[in-house]
Amino acid sequence: MNLFAQGRQKIVLKAMGRAINKAVTIAEILKRKMPLHQVNHLTSSEIIDVFEPLEEGLDVVESKRHVSCMTITLSTSNEGVDSKDIGYQPPLPLESRAEYSVPPV
Repeated sequence: MNLFAQGRQKIVLKAMGRAINKAVTIAEILKRKMPLHQVNHLTSSEIIDVFEPLEEGLDVVESKRHVSCMTITLSTSNEGVDSKDIGYQPPLPLESRAEYSVPPV
């Protein structure tokens, strides 16, 4: 909320793995406080864990795994936001938002 109060037009939240639910919760709380346009993007990253043995003579073990990634862009204006994007969500209707006033800077 303070970033928007300071005049920022856009905030980008990025999360991987189990942190995705926290990013979504933060975005939903912000959207319920003020009218925000939201664009979501989902990707996947390959993570390679390398385990080196403590004893000599053992092999190095590599473990590959895919982790989900999410980028949530919140914007106070429709400028720079692609409303045709498949992950676009318009601001919530006024009756769905909680009353909140942005404190002066």
